[in-house]
Amino acid sequence: MILELDQGNTRGKWRLLRATPAGASQVIARGAFAPGPWWSAEHLPDAWFKHRPTRVRCGNVAGAEVAHQIAMRLKQEFAVPVAFARVSPECVGVTCAYQEVGRLGVDRWLAVLAAYARDPSPALVVDCGSAVTLDLLGEGGQHLGGYIVPGLGLMRRALYSDTDAVKVDEVFSQGMPLAPGMNTEQAVNHGLPLMILGAIEMAQRELLRQLAAVSGEKAGAPRLLVTGGDGAFIASLPASATQSAVEVLDELVMEGLACADLEEV
Repeated sequence: MILELDQGNTRGKWRLLRATPAGASQVIARGAFAPGPWWSAEHLPDAWFKHRPTRVRCGNVAGAEVAHQIAMRLKQEFAVPVAFARVSPECVGVTCAYQEVGRLGVDRWLAVLAAYARDPSPALVVDCGSAVTLDLLGEGGQHLGGYIVPGLGLMRRALYSDTDAVKVDEVFSQGMPLAPGMNTEQAVNHGLPLMILGAIEMAQRELLRQLAAVSGEKAGAPRLLVTGGDGAFIASLPASATQSAVEVLDELVMEGLACADLEEV
């Protein structure tokens, strides 16, 4: 039994996998933690004890101390080491764009690896979490770099902390229109997701430009893969006519754990 963990800056997600006779993996349980240090909680998920993991692999962006705490708790409960994913210059056909590969967030790397494993064609991979990351995957598994912008919550908190009159509650709904606001509440609640959609559109244009520069021909719209806590909401919004169909993949980062280089702690 394999326990997979996706530990973000704000919260963590998990799933339990069982190998099938065909060599594939079957998800038998999954869940998400509330924000905070779940590794210090009195009780861990019941499914972990019902289906005791013999292997644990984790993608962690919350820092070395959190990694240490996770490893200690799981070793205490299940007597298994935790294998943490790390970014490498090349892995399963994907080449990292960063010269200092350790500076790339492992969650971004795992999402790109999973996107390539699903389909090696070019793609824009968008993770809508505390920050929104946009990574460009070109031909031949070449990671072309990416962008990082504040997520919806960070942008709202910036308005709260640095303005006097732009403090409004969140009013979001799936597929909501983003017409210009007729009051401050609408202007903020339509404007914040518009910022992310604009970043997606510009990143897609840059990916198309780079693909055309390599091939000498106009490229078709690349795949658009969206994950993260706000991913389904962002994917539901009206999009540019130049944008390709969106695939919402909640567990894209954890999918990448099966591909990545791992280091046991």
